[in-house]
Amino acid sequence: MNILMNPRDNTSTHHHPSFFFSKALMAVLLAAIAWTTPAHAQWQSDTLYRVLDEIEVTATKNVRALSEVPGRVGIISAEELSLTPAATMADAMRNVSGVNTSSSLGFFTMRPSVTVRGLSGEEQSRTLVLIDGVPINNSDTGGVNWNSISTANVKQVEVYKGPGSSLYGSNAMGGVINIITRTPVEPFSASAGLSYGTFSTWRSNLSLTGRATNRLSIHLHGFLTNSDGYNPVPQAERTEPDFTVPRYIEDAGLHSKVTWKASELAEVTAVYDYFQNERGEGIVIEEPGMYRKFDMNRVRLGVRGERNAFRYALNSFYQREDYFRVSERGTPGQNYSRFNVESDRDDMGVTLDLFQDAGRNNALTGGAEFKVGSVNGGDFYQTSDDVVINRGKMRFLAGYLQDEISLLNRRMHLLLGLRYDYVTFYDGYFFATEGIMFRGEPLAGYNNDNIESNSWSTLSPRIALRYNPTDHLSGYASYARGFRASILDDLSRTGIFRGRIKIANPELGPETLDNFEIGLDVRPFWRLSISPTLFYSHGNDFLYFVSFEMPDGSQVWRRENVSSVRMGGAELDVRYFLSDALTLTANYTRYQSEIRSFPDQPELEGKELTYTPRHQARAIIQWRNPIADLGLIVHFKGSQFSSDDNNTDGEGIPEIDAWTTFDLMVSRRFLDSVSAAIQVIDVLDNRYLETIDVMSPGRMIHLSINYDIAR
Repeated sequence: MNILMNPRDNTSTHHHPSFFFSKALMAVLLAAIAWTTPAHAQWQSDTLYRVLDEIEVTATKNVRALSEVPGRVGIISAEELSLTPAATMADAMRNVSGVNTSSSLGFFTMRPSVTVRGLSGEEQSRTLVLIDGVPINNSDTGGVNWNSISTANVKQVEVYKGPGSSLYGSNAMGGVINIITRTPVEPFSASAGLSYGTFSTWRSNLSLTGRATNRLSIHLHGFLTNSDGYNPVPQAERTEPDFTVPRYIEDAGLHSKVTWKASELAEVTAVYDYFQNERGEGIVIEEPGMYRKFDMNRVRLGVRGERNAFRYALNSFYQREDYFRVSERGTPGQNYSRFNVESDRDDMGVTLDLFQDAGRNNALTGGAEFKVGSVNGGDFYQTSDDVVINRGKMRFLAGYLQDEISLLNRRMHLLLGLRYDYVTFYDGYFFATEGIMFRGEPLAGYNNDNIESNSWSTLSPRIALRYNPTDHLSGYASYARGFRASILDDLSRTGIFRGRIKIANPELGPETLDNFEIGLDVRPFWRLSISPTLFYSHGNDFLYFVSFEMPDGSQVWRRENVSSVRMGGAELDVRYFLSDALTLTANYTRYQSEIRSFPDQPELEGKELTYTPRHQARAIIQWRNPIADLGLIVHFKGSQFSSDDNNTDGEGIPEIDAWTTFDLMVSRRFLDSVSAAIQVIDVLDNRYLETIDVMSPGRMIHLSINYDIAR
């Protein structure tokens, strides 16, 4: 069933299925308002007042109420996640305004990308992702393995929109996403879940937590996923012979955390995360076919403490990702070739944060960061003696200072921040067997030669002000500069990228972004909140893929520092509590982005950035009632371009069409410890395209049962 593949086709005289769905939805809402009363409310640990007034966030690295933060922060609580029909954490992120999730295969996407504020949807490296305040973007690709994050292990997600480089440096150019994991509360608790669904998909998770004493707590969480998968290649694009097959999944993850409070000045936390996933690429020319495999180990050791008005947090971390891919091309017995991609990605560092409250109305925060990232990888051909090898390292050294000042009886909050970063690229190396890349011609300047080192430094300031004149009205204005150093993959690796040859560019410099924004929070009455935001950004030396022709006629891609880009946008968030148990949330995001100046390729000036939809919208209904809890989400994603020239030559697909999906979740608790749920992703089976070559899985149905105890 494909009902929205051609939204321009309106020749049918029948009503679209979504018309009847909307009518039914309106009837359900009216019945729910009439039937649900405060006596039926089952918000449990979450209340209406907490949602509106008492949410605390760490957007400034200090715990603050939302009304004290001079910026826009999106929140996803554990309570909201429990009623969110989302197969993965990346899917759940779609519900936040200003967030663009690129996961063209849906649940089966190998590496989803979650970006903030329209900075090209497939560039994860422009949005920093933290787990409990510790960065997890790798230095090689800038990516994050979102599949390693289990929704069942999340306490709260905070999305700080706009540049966060004044606190976090590189990668925080578009925004910062901080995922806060669960911590033990009860002396002992356990939960287990099992689900089965479309494409023979099995998912399971198990959590064990406890507080052995008031000083010692332990938390363990593990999960497994297996699926036969589906074939995402549209039937019309399959060729003869057809080597396409379903893309399977085999995932396993473990999160373990131990906290020991030795004293007021020393609370020690040790964390170990392990994740392994293997996913089929959907091509089998010769067994076992194409697939990718990630083995990731992540370790964190942190110490924090406080005394009087002074606090500190010291964290050390190490992340190792071993990447393996089998790639094959051609036809058996003719031009068949096969090679293995092996890449070891290491990231390690130390962060120190110091906090000093200088009276009731002033808080100083300062700190330093040291980080090293490296890659050692290559393509090793199995059908010949050819090899392609790349290596490189990056070193980050930074210090920052921030001052938070409260004025006018704490109705005005001023934030001043500044960070200095010094980044070095070194030990770069590339080698390719002669002829393996460009029709027999060597890669002059690369082979058997060390790549020249390079260093950059930058200052990232921020000034922001929030004013709360009344309890019903609040507004803020801010200016912030963000920056991002290039990723190692663009500095040192030449190879195949999305079916084209990509060549390294070790001359790349960092990019910067100056962002101006204003926002309001209006509450006409206590059940309704409206939050509009306007922002404008100007980027210099923007890092962007462009295509050009080599002397031998080959079309290649290379990352370049585009002279300047500009982006503007608007966000609107609305939340309405129809009753204490029934909530309607809606948001809309409008992007306008373009390349403003690019003297080397003036034909690209005025073109829109790739994978940046002009419009996005969501509507979310969450209803807790005595019969069954319900969550319904409507997603709309506008059209977007997939090529840097916006396909002005008329070949291929100039735009990826807009699409709309409906996701549904119904759950019910039985007894005190058992609950069951049904989750339907893409209720109307709208198999849309989010990239030019793969189609979404369409309707997916999952049945789950969960058991939890606490004592």
